[in-house]
Amino acid sequence: MIFTRLHKRLRDMRDEAIRRPPYRIVYMHALTVAHMDGRLIADDHPSWERVHEAIAAARAGDPDALDTIERELLRLRE
Repeated sequence: MIFTRLHKRLRDMRDEAIRRPPYRIVYMHALTVAHMDGRLIADDHPSWERVHEAIAAARAGDPDALDTIERELLRLRE
């Protein structure tokens, strides 16, 4: 069940990356981090919510949002 929710999020991010090329780096980084050490990171990690909030902020034009996305994705590795 946890895998299904994470898989759906990654699919949604992939679809967004297809529609908006500038979003591809965000998706690529999320996909890489999600599969660290050959396993998926739990989708209930608190950083996921902050990542989605930062993505919304990036869409709204917040210049610091990409730094937030990067920081939260790195926390997923911990």
